[in-house]
Amino acid sequence: MTNPGDASPRRSAVALARQLLAGFVALARLELQHGRQEIGAMLAAARGGAVLIGIAAALAFSALIALTVALIMGVGALTGLQPWFVSLLVTIVLLLVAGLLAYRGVRRIRIGPPEETIASVKEEVAWAKRLIRRG
Repeated sequence: MTNPGDASPRRSAVALARQLLAGFVALARLELQHGRQEIGAMLAAARGGAVLIGIAAALAFSALIALTVALIMGVGALTGLQPWFVSLLVTIVLLLVAGLLAYRGVRRIRIGPPEETIASVKEEVAWAKRLIRRG
C-alpha cells in the first residue's frame, strides 16, 4: 500500500512543469486577445481622423469649384468686382476650414504598438524569470 506522502519527487516536478506550461499557454492566449482589443480601440480612434480627412478633402474640392466660379465671374464681369470678390472670399473660407479639419484629422490618427499589452507581457516575463530562479 502506498502512502500519498510517498509520491516520487520526479513525478510531481513533471506535473508542475505541465501545469506551468499550461498556464503559460493560457496566459499567451489572454495576452493575444488583449492585444487584439487594444489594436481595435486604436483603429476606432483612427477611423474618426480618417473621416475628418475625408470631409477636408470634400471641402477642398468645393474650394476649387468656388475658385473656378470666381475666375469665371471675374473674367465675365470686368466692370464689377463684387461677385467674384465674394466667390474669392468663400474660396478662402473653405480652404481655411479644410486646412483646419485636415490638421485635426492627421493629429487624431496615431497608430503605434499596443503599449499596454507589451508592458503586461514584460511584467509576465519578469515574473516567470523570478519563478524559474526560485525553483
